[in-house]
Amino acid sequence: KLTAKGRERAIAAATKEADACRARASTQRDKWADGKRRRELFQRTWLALLRAPFPDDIYRKILVRAHADVMPHMPSPVTLSDFFTASIDRGGLDGMLALNGIFHLMTKHQLEYPKFYDRLYGLLDSSCFRAANRRGFFELLDVFLKSPALPAYLAAAFIKRMSRLAIHAPPAGAVLAVAYCHNLLRRHPGCGVMVHRENGKSTESDPFVADEPDPARCRALESSIWEMEAMSKHYHAQVSKFSEVLKKDLNDRVKTAEIPVKDICEANYGSLISEELRARVKTAPMASMLGGYRGLFRDAVTAECLGGSVRWAAQTE
Repeated sequence: KLTAKGRERAIAAATKEADACRARASTQRDKWADGKRRRELFQRTWLALLRAPFPDDIYRKILVRAHADVMPHMPSPVTLSDFFTASIDRGGLDGMLALNGIFHLMTKHQLEYPKFYDRLYGLLDSSCFRAANRRGFFELLDVFLKSPALPAYLAAAFIKRMSRLAIHAPPAGAVLAVAYCHNLLRRHPGCGVMVHRENGKSTESDPFVADEPDPARCRALESSIWEMEAMSKHYHAQVSKFSEVLKKDLNDRVKTAEIPVKDICEANYGSLISEELRARVKTAPMASMLGGYRGLFRDAVTAECLGGSVRWAAQTE
């Protein structure tokens, strides 16, 4: 065992050796020890690598991990903006992941990209609700639209776009569109006029310009969300029931809450049917006619659309 003086001498010797090592390190400038040079080489390597063609799966992995595994080690991450901007044109989930990279550059590295929400608006189309990777797409969309500081005209444009897409979307997509409209209306009380306005009950009389790529010029704030009223009469019971959330007073932030979008993104026909089968039925509807129905959508509109290609069975008394 060392005595007290022995411990002091050992500590003094170790300290002297450490000081000598630091002095030698300060005089020797090895290239491998230069962190700034390594970061510059890392950036140049990645920029050269991203000019090469990639398979789709590798390209998507780069878009997914670039903001977490590449940007922090680059001296100037803004140099990736050209790569992300070009990737937006791929559309779909790749375009949304590219916008996620732009979003990180805007929020953490002071990149100016005024057309961010214009490009995001252009990515929304009917194919989004049928894509296999729609969960990642709509989760990122929710992140981008989370801020309550968005201008009213911009929030109204996305509300109207989602409402119009809900008409042609499958039931799971219609539920998702209703959830987005609910959350955006709750975040932006100024868009509440779209709920109560009576004009534009059809695509012909609606002032909304659906083909306008610029959300500032689509006149969404002058329109109404009459499409959500159509959702209340949707053929799928769960869609019509879910659309009732828009009838609440969304300005009352105490009695209302945002709908968690992540729980709805993976919904499909199978999950909706399973949920319906598990539901407890308190009352069963009575048959409205003896012998039951003999056809689906048996009306004048169906007959006009299908012409003479369908012959309905005669009703029995």
